[in-house]
Amino acid sequence: MDNKTIIEYLNYNISLEHSAIIQYLFHAYTINDEGLENKLEEIAREEMKHLRMFAHKVVELNGIPAIDKRAQVFLEAPTLQDLLQLDIEAESMAIEEYSKQLSNIEDKSIKKIFERIIDDENSHLHIFKDLQKKVLETSKEFGENPILDENKLKIVSTLNTFLQKQYQTILETLYQSFVTRHKDMSLSDELEQRAIDKMKHMGWIAEEISEKGQKPNFSLPNNVNMLENKDEIIAYHIKDQEVSSNQIKAIESSVEDSDLKWILDRISRREIHYKDLEAFLENPKTKEEDIAKVVNALTVGSLFKKH
Repeated sequence: MDNKTIIEYLNYNISLEHSAIIQYLFHAYTINDEGLENKLEEIAREEMKHLRMFAHKVVELNGIPAIDKRAQVFLEAPTLQDLLQLDIEAESMAIEEYSKQLSNIEDKSIKKIFERIIDDENSHLHIFKDLQKKVLETSKEFGENPILDENKLKIVSTLNTFLQKQYQTILETLYQSFVTRHKDMSLSDELEQRAIDKMKHMGWIAEEISEKGQKPNFSLPNNVNMLENKDEIIAYHIKDQEVSSNQIKAIESSVEDSDLKWILDRISRREIHYKDLEAFLENPKTKEEDIAKVVNALTVGSLFKKH
């Protein structure tokens, strides 16, 4: 099989993983069941790893990872049983698609990636089916959204606008991390850590929206900016962390909810870290152990919990 076809396969798979991440996170944020939420978040984290594996292989093959594409996402259902069925179907479709592709691939390094991911997806399928069995007895239905006053609706709208911006920045930052991986590992790892931090922020905001009985806006952002030049990437993030911090402070000043204020303040203070991004990357004393600390952060704790 030629490289072009393999890249097309991998980019299609990136879109499948992207959709699975959004679908599982949306379900986790809106079901109000801590046990299910934790399982869904854990599976979403594994899907993120799959997306990363596919994207790095695309770059290795001199392709452009399709980080701005997403397959169809199924977000809502009347019961938990039905909701989990959507996730079961997503896993079943991925297993079928990846198995079909694997049968056409000869490259051993690529086959290993597919075999690992198919094994993970089979585990996810087993977990979802097990969870569905456990909720069959309750057949819990989702209640109507509470009626919010005009001011609270305005706050939710503002939070959703900010969530959308976080989503866009995550996609742009992941792309930057993927395409710089073989050029500047320190930059790539720092960008990946920044994307993970943004995912946390997005999750905290989505949970706040859901707790107010409204739905987080996870529609695919338009006009994802795909930067590849190192200087432009650094300038982008220095500007973004300043703009984002100011936006959060503006939102914080308009709300009275103390819990929401605390979350917004925490996000704002976390943005300040990236004022040192350029200095970190230009520091000749940056060692492999520094990079290892960044990479290790990928596997520790929940990406999405507020506490």
